[in-house]
Amino acid sequence: MPNIVLRLIDGECFDAILSMKPIDLFLKMERQKMRSARPSPLDSIHRPFSVDVEGDLLDAWDSSSDDAEATSILEIKPLDARLSALYCIGSWASVAEWTCWDARAYLYIEPYLSRGMSINDLLDFELWLDLASGLSRYSRGEYVDKVTQDWMSRRDDLGAPVESRDDPHLMSTMTAHRAASSELHRISTAINRGSGRLMLGLEQTPPSDWLIDGLTLRDIGGAE
Repeated sequence: MPNIVLRLIDGECFDAILSMKPIDLFLKMERQKMRSARPSPLDSIHRPFSVDVEGDLLDAWDSSSDDAEATSILEIKPLDARLSALYCIGSWASVAEWTCWDARAYLYIEPYLSRGMSINDLLDFELWLDLASGLSRYSRGEYVDKVTQDWMSRRDDLGAPVESRDDPHLMSTMTAHRAASSELHRISTAINRGSGRLMLGLEQTPPSDWLIDGLTLRDIGGAE
């Protein structure tokens, strides 16, 4: 099962980096001089590590035409290198990342929507806005408890053990559900406040397939 990845990105940071000359950006990344300008994480939620993004961005530069005269990231050639750079910039500008198996995502999302959903909707920008609106009716604690109770009810319906003595993984799985729902509620609260843009994608898929606020990186990056 693929993992759906939701990143909340700082729009001002993203736009500021896009406006930089590529050679300036890559030299600063290489010397780790961009770290002080990276936005702070949201409530200590995980996000891509700086060292990993720096390395990936330098790989994108190495695969580009090394045009020192380019005045914008959107001028990087070839297109694949440009899209890789855009993906890395989105990762760098992220303040929070939420990852979940696509099948498990129903537990956190479907009951709180004003519409139906299918697994193909997980990359739909509007679905996440709808979810954020739905979660605004609950405190974080209420939402976490509802997800936990729903999960336990589904286990019971399937005849799965509901006591830890009968399932050694029960408590660790419950803890994971509670942590995931807590982080998703925090991100949804930020979405409702208009704090940032949404970057969506599936793990192990190319940068061209990722989206920011409903636009694919290919749409943002332009043609070859």
